[in-house]
Amino acid sequence: MNALHAIDDARVGPFHRRLLVYANAGLFCDGYILSGIGLAIPSLTHRFHLDDAAVGLIGAGTLLGILLGAALFGVLTDRLGRRIMMIVDLLVFAVASLLQFFAASTTEIIALRIVLGLAIGADYPIAGALIAEYMPARVRGAHLNSMQVTWFVGACAAYAIGYALLGLPESWRWILASSAVPALIGLALRSSAPESARWLAARGRLAEAKAILQRCFGEAAHELPEQSSHTVPLAAMLRRPFAGALAFVSAMWLLQVVPLFAIYTFAPTVLKELHIANAAAGSLAVTAAFLIGSLVAIPLLERVGRRPICIAGFLVSTLAFAVVAFGAPAMTVPAFLCYAIAIGAAAGLELIYPAEIFPTPIRASATGFAASISRIGAFVGTFALPVALGRFGIVDVMWAAAALSLIGLAIALAFAPETRGRVLDSLS
Repeated sequence: MNALHAIDDARVGPFHRRLLVYANAGLFCDGYILSGIGLAIPSLTHRFHLDDAAVGLIGAGTLLGILLGAALFGVLTDRLGRRIMMIVDLLVFAVASLLQFFAASTTEIIALRIVLGLAIGADYPIAGALIAEYMPARVRGAHLNSMQVTWFVGACAAYAIGYALLGLPESWRWILASSAVPALIGLALRSSAPESARWLAARGRLAEAKAILQRCFGEAAHELPEQSSHTVPLAAMLRRPFAGALAFVSAMWLLQVVPLFAIYTFAPTVLKELHIANAAAGSLAVTAAFLIGSLVAIPLLERVGRRPICIAGFLVSTLAFAVVAFGAPAMTVPAFLCYAIAIGAAAGLELIYPAEIFPTPIRASATGFAASISRIGAFVGTFALPVALGRFGIVDVMWAAAALSLIGLAIALAFAPETRGRVLDSLS
């Protein structure tokens, strides 16, 4: 048996569990950093007398960084390898998080949020590629979805810890800087992570790939055939047969995250506009619902497949936003919770689809490209949300979110593929 095929058929063991910890350390930080800003905004607004545009820039600055970082570092991850990039990006997390504590102006905060976004953008293609390239085919989707679960665990932690820090003077400093703690822990964990054997084989470094497989799998690592070494031009993802898949993944990701990040970044503000008494507690409840959805998706991804979950996520989102827009107060929280569970279940497909559709030489690049496209919309939506709430009101914002979800539903019905059980080497 070819050693790379042995990865697809391997039993899940201690190595796989350690790998999930290495990879997901960054996703925990991603969720923490992107969610904690929502609780820091009121204190920041008081300290710097921010207007709606400045609030939007602070909230969207990280997304701008992701837009740039995902595409750039996706390419670098395919060129330089997974291991070195996953260490560098957590180092950036730790340093930039600490520097936020000492920020003395709005400009410095926005700049640091953009830097954090660059690192977060890097982590999507890095972690997704590493998990996909080592996990057995029969459980790959479930384990890739663990990235989304960990993201929401990080988000819950950010809200819980941030809520506890709100009583401190200039609480925004402590809330924003607290993300340095999980970043430093993750950096220590990732220092022992292996390079991807599939990436090494695709670069022609067969001896190194075999050595890593023997260390990780022991006798399961057999000979690597010479034809394992191959290259796929980076531009191939923009041509057939990958261009259509790249367009679908980018559109799906964009239409999931525009309403998610716009509303999620300012969750306390949105819930206050909807007359929810304890907006901070409501934000934590919605975050927990996202986490529940991502947990529910773990067995469903391998039982019912990817396509039905993609369609269901957009369908429930459309209905939930429409219910909130109609303005029935008793249905607001239940509708938001239903939305959070459904999109929490479907959000893992943002990383599963590119991992299972694209071959190893361009896997991280394609993931980074799709993430960047999605963040263009997320940046615009997040920047515009405070202004839209002030100018048009919460009802129009909810209708806009419902319309975006409806477009996503139409695209999913027409183009969402089923990739369950796909063998990664066959893509090449």
